Amino acid sequence: MTRHFEFVLALALLAGAVYPAKSMAQQPEEEQQLNEDASPDIEEVEMLLKKLEDLVEEEVMAGNNGIDDRKRHLPGDIYDPDVALGRPTRQSSTAHGGPSALAVDGNRSPQHSNRFCAHTNEQNDPWWYVDLGRYVTVDHVTIVNRRDSSSEKITPFDVHVGSSASVVSNPRCGGHHHFPPTETEKVVDCGGLRGRYVGIRLPGKRRVLALCEVEVYAAPNLALGKPTSQSNVAHNGVASRATDGCRDPNYNSQCCTQTPAETDPWLQVDLGTSVRVQWVVLVNRADCCRDRLTPFTIHIGNNARVDQNPRCGGHHTILAGKDKDAINCNGMTGRYVGIRLPGYGRVLTVCEIEVYTGTVTKRTSEVRQTEGTGCGEHEEGQSWVGDEEEHNCNCDAGEEFCYKVECGDDGEKKPIKGEEGMWTCEETEETEETAREILEEAM
Repeated sequence: MTRHFEFVLALALLAGAVYPAKSMAQQPEEEQQLNEDASPDIEEVEMLLKKLEDLVEEEVMAGNNGIDDRKRHLPGDIYDPDVALGRPTRQSSTAHGGPSALAVDGNRSPQHSNRFCAHTNEQNDPWWYVDLGRYVTVDHVTIVNRRDSSSEKITPFDVHVGSSASVVSNPRCGGHHHFPPTETEKVVDCGGLRGRYVGIRLPGKRRVLALCEVEVYAAPNLALGKPTSQSNVAHNGVASRATDGCRDPNYNSQCCTQTPAETDPWLQVDLGTSVRVQWVVLVNRADCCRDRLTPFTIHIGNNARVDQNPRCGGHHTILAGKDKDAINCNGMTGRYVGIRLPGYGRVLTVCEIEVYTGTVTKRTSEVRQTEGTGCGEHEEGQSWVGDEEEHNCNCDAGEEFCYKVECGDDGEKKPIKGEEGMWTCEETEETEETAREILEEAM
């Protein structure tokens, strides 16, 4: 049953319950007596009113959160390589109409004034996390910060990945991170940390955490740093900006490419070797001129000429108000991934092109695989322990090897058994530091 149908049904039920009650006073006494048993109970009417209010609120939120109905209740990696999309979230507190779910709703607008961002109260060590629903090897996390006078409040921040719903108990992705005040997006490399929960935490006293979007990627971006070429260059919008790792959608941040107005402009990435491409992600310009990119075609193949390679689907469009699109290419194979704008007088501007082979679900020797320690017959969610002096491992169904749980910044702390029987890290008491002290230490 769709939300729209539920909404209409609630209106009909409410009308049927209230209006007969109001009209009874105008009926003859005999008819009033006959209808007395059918009269609505006040509690039933109030219940219907409450149901109607809840539906109205959900309709409004659905209209504002910028994510399609088909994506809202499904794992992100079905429609997008962002595995956090639409997943359950929590945060330490909520303020200014900024519930935690706004950080994974697919709306990447940095305008907090429009209630597109999650927001906490001012407090010590505020936190936010997303529950991915399963254990994921996290390659990198992208954060969209608010873009207003309060954009500097997020610095410094920590990113945590692990098996505990307590953010601070999980290992950090690197040290303390800072968000350049001129940039809207920040990509944090997690180097293959594995966990079910990905959290953001602001260490220090009297901090306010606002997150406009948090995206979690389980596979590396194969286009990052790869050679690029394009049909022509205008306004210093060189092709290499498309794979430089800077996702900022504002042209003044010098992260976007641009061609002059021409016939069939194109841009291409050379991956260096032929790969199976599952996703091509485009970040469009957001400060103006968003409609320039629509329509566009994606080409994947082994020919250095863009238009000589097979197309991934037909002509694509980026929805109004969006600055990112993920195109599912269903495993097309090729060395070159290109974008082309068919037609006359077209201007090609793209702020980032990312290429993914798909979600990585198995660990490899490059991400702390514990060789020689098999999972045996253990089922998903169970703990497996080899030599307690050397290995503390968790196993997932379908995996040949267990993965070691490492605690502390340098792996020097011993893990403990958590409530679910999984190895986890003990929450530590931290000395109170101000945000300024932490930032100075990080710099």
